[in-house]
Amino acid sequence: MCVKPRTLFLLLAGLAMPALAEETVRLGRWADGVDVLFTKGNWEGMAGGAVMFSPVGAVGGRPAVNYVVAVGQAGYMLTGVRGSGLWRGNFEAVGEVFGGSVYQGRGSYVTGLTLWGRYNFVPQDWRVTPYGQLGLGIGMADKDKNVFGPLFGFNIDAAVGARYLLRPRLALHAEYRFQHISNANTAPRNLGINAHGPMAGVAWMF
Repeated sequence: MCVKPRTLFLLLAGLAMPALAEETVRLGRWADGVDVLFTKGNWEGMAGGAVMFSPVGAVGGRPAVNYVVAVGQAGYMLTGVRGSGLWRGNFEAVGEVFGGSVYQGRGSYVTGLTLWGRYNFVPQDWRVTPYGQLGLGIGMADKDKNVFGPLFGFNIDAAVGARYLLRPRLALHAEYRFQHISNANTAPRNLGINAHGPMAGVAWMF
């Protein structure tokens, strides 16, 4: 017996609709309580990756150093949701470890630790929660030492992004970040790397 694609589609859709309807209702009830995910003392773990391009901004003779990094984060909610309107949200402290390889330019790897201060914008009954954050950290970058200086250095970071809540406690992250890596003038050579690029990841909130 030959089943037409249209008939098969309608059959599968008919079987899936009750489950989809139940999931929609369940998520609708959960969405009314989204603030509970941002309660003071809650945690968030995220794993993802970023692609960074340089130079950007104050070029100043900086050569291109483009790299990809894997990112792991642990976030702690410092406050509960406060305020109203556009600024409704909470503060979160985020520790990050990153590491990866240079795919264009003189160097082989970039790795480090960053402490972020994040503000989450938490609109009522929304699955999308935008955020802005600033970071400061330490790290190592195998790069042209005659241009950038020693192996060890510091990083200053800024990013804007958003998480999309797929279901209770599970979210997708997407952000755009800027990263400056240098030795803070602790060595004679300190040209530094100014990089920017997108980051994406999956998070679990608990």
